[in-house]
Amino acid sequence: MRVSTFNTYSSSLYRMQNLTSEIAKLNEMQATSTSILRPSDDPIGSVKMIGNQRDMAATEQYINNIESLSSSFSRAETNLSSVVELQNRMREITISANNGSLSPKDRAAYGAEMSELLGAFTDTLNAKDESGNYLFSGNKTDTAPIAIDDSGHYTYQGDNKLREVQTSSSSWVSANVTGDALIFSNGSDDILNQTQDFIKALKDPALAPGNAAFDDVATAMLESLDDTLTSTSRAITDIGGKQNSLSLVQSSHEEMKLFNDTVIGEIQGLDHPKAQAEITANLVVLEITQKTFVQVSQLSLFNQL
Repeated sequence: MRVSTFNTYSSSLYRMQNLTSEIAKLNEMQATSTSILRPSDDPIGSVKMIGNQRDMAATEQYINNIESLSSSFSRAETNLSSVVELQNRMREITISANNGSLSPKDRAAYGAEMSELLGAFTDTLNAKDESGNYLFSGNKTDTAPIAIDDSGHYTYQGDNKLREVQTSSSSWVSANVTGDALIFSNGSDDILNQTQDFIKALKDPALAPGNAAFDDVATAMLESLDDTLTSTSRAITDIGGKQNSLSLVQSSHEEMKLFNDTVIGEIQGLDHPKAQAEITANLVVLEITQKTFVQVSQLSLFNQL
C-alpha cells in the first residue's frame, strides 16, 4: 500500500509539473503570437520556416541593392542630362561663332561663355553621390575623374572598371558609367581638351572663320561634340533600360517577399482561440490533479486503519 501511495504521489506531482509547464508555454505562445517557440515544437515546420527566412533575407538584400542602384542611376542620369544640355549650347556657340561677319570681340564673348560651359561640364563629370563617391570614376570612387595636369591638359584619373551589383540569385547589373567611356574613348579628340583649344581660337583676334587654323579647330570641335553626344546619349539610354528592368525585378521581389511572409505566418501563426481552449482545459485538469495530490499527500497508515 505504501508503494502504491508513493507512485500515486509521484505521478500527481509529475502531472502537475507538466501541466504547469504546458500552460506557461501556451501563455508564451499567445504573448508572442507564434506556435513555434523552439525547433522541437515543430521540427518540420521549423526547417521550412528557416528556409523561408533565409529566402526572405536574400530577397530583402536584393531589394536594398536595387533601391541603392536605382538611386545611383537616377543621379547619374540627371548629371548626364545636364551634360547633354551643356553640349547642345556648346554646339550652338560653335556654329554661331563660325561666322565671318563676327568681330573679334564677338568671338571672344563666345569664348568666355564657352569657358563657363567647360567649367560646368567638368564639374558635372566630377559629381558625387549622396555618400560622397564620385559617380564617373569607375572603381576609384574616391578620386575625381577629371583633373588638369601640369601642362594644362584635361586628364582622366579614374579607371574603366564597372561595378557589378547583384539584383537576384542569377542577375548582376553594371552599376556605373565611367568618364573614360564618355569622354576619352571616342574616335575624335576628347571634348574637354578640344573645347579648350577652341576657346583659345575664339579669343585669338588673329584667327577668324576662313582661316585654316580656325576652321580646323572648329571642325574638330563639332566632331568631338558629335562623338561625345553619342556616347552620352547611349549611356542615358542604357541607364533608362536598366531602370525599367530593375523596376520589374523589384516588383517580383516584393511579391516573393509577400509570399514568404504569408508562408512563415502560416507555419508559425498561432490559433489563439484553440490555444486559449487548451489553456482552459489544462487549468481544469491541473485543478483536479492538485486536489488529488493534496488528498494523496495526507494519506498515512493510520488513515488505512
